[in-house]
Amino acid sequence: MKLEVLNITPEEQRILLVFNEEESEQREKIDTYLKSHDLEPKRQYKETRNDEEHLIYFFGQCYLEGHMDHLASMAVDSNLDDLRPHIHK
Repeated sequence: MKLEVLNITPEEQRILLVFNEEESEQREKIDTYLKSHDLEPKRQYKETRNDEEHLIYFFGQCYLEGHMDHLASMAVDSNLDDLRPHIHK
């Protein structure tokens, strides 16, 4: 799973959790974590990247506040450094 921080506006960010097809076991772990904390993606969709199908979980950044470090630790790759300092706890 890759965690991506998207800057929408100076005040607004979105978080994407991106899974490739081989990451079903990791996706199950993420799903378990999200459910245990009563979290769910705002949107869930499929997208083709580099000729591979990916499952995308889309979240508003504020919704995941307090969970970012744990989710990033589960990610193979993340751009968590792009998260605004006052937001990242």
